[in-house]
Amino acid sequence: MKTNWERHNPIIEIPIEAIQSIIRSYSSNLTVQNVTLLSGGLSHTNYKVEVEANFVVVRVTKNHESLLREETLHAILPDKVLAPRFLHVTMWNGYGVGILEWKNGSLLYHHLTDSSPSNMNRMGRSIGQQLAALRELTFDTYGFLDTELTVAEEFRLTPENFISTIESFFTAGYASKWLPNNEIDQIHRFTRGNAHLFEEDESGARLVHGDFNGLNLLMNGSDVSAVLDWEFALSGSIYFDIGNMLRYQYIHMSSFESGLITGLNESGIVLSDNWKKLAKLADLVALCSLINRQVCGENRVRDIQGLIHMTLSDSWK
Repeated sequence: MKTNWERHNPIIEIPIEAIQSIIRSYSSNLTVQNVTLLSGGLSHTNYKVEVEANFVVVRVTKNHESLLREETLHAILPDKVLAPRFLHVTMWNGYGVGILEWKNGSLLYHHLTDSSPSNMNRMGRSIGQQLAALRELTFDTYGFLDTELTVAEEFRLTPENFISTIESFFTAGYASKWLPNNEIDQIHRFTRGNAHLFEEDESGARLVHGDFNGLNLLMNGSDVSAVLDWEFALSGSIYFDIGNMLRYQYIHMSSFESGLITGLNESGIVLSDNWKKLAKLADLVALCSLINRQVCGENRVRDIQGLIHMTLSDSWK
């Protein structure tokens, strides 16, 4: 998992005096007692802040618009979605700063390597229920959202758009810098040969988390306690989130996948018979976008190369 990927945005260091000022911009009578830098997250910087025997998260980013979009989204998420509440948004030294509710739990990725088949199934079911819950939020069309949650740039995974999007990463972008030519050719053959499957995608213009994986899901036992970090949310296909969730393979993944589908089905979501391949195709778009950069860290490139190779070889079946 991308726990070893290099950050492209450096950690934003904030002195404790500034964190105290940020907290008091939310509530003037609160006193900061302890601050801990949280690991995880490659774009934002997150601090766990203790204030008078309670905790909040202070989230800091250069991208103030993404923070405003998150705040707006959190305010209208369906009731069944377990997400931390946004308490306050402000600015500090040119950075956007959000104060969020602290949620207890342990990250899902800690449980994926050593859980029993039955526990993997239960976790998958709870995650499927959360995915179904967030899909209750609908939009007029597909695409990337602005701070008011209006689609600012339309994007839908049709067969034609799937092919053209993948090709653009290599012709107009930088992805070709990180993959050998023979694998790029294989990607093009793979996309053209499977693009027609998107005709089966009837999931609609609904909320996509955009980074739905073990690093952004908190668990309490086998139940989801919180879905974190919504900065990549968009309107689109459910297969983006399923592909992200199933990007890596672990022991007892078949039990996890079975639970995920059960959770979705119990919530009224029925997928295409080719759901798993559609998820892998959608995630191929995400993987290619992640190396569509002039500068990529060695660990990121190595990991994505392996994931793309696994997708093309169908070894995930």
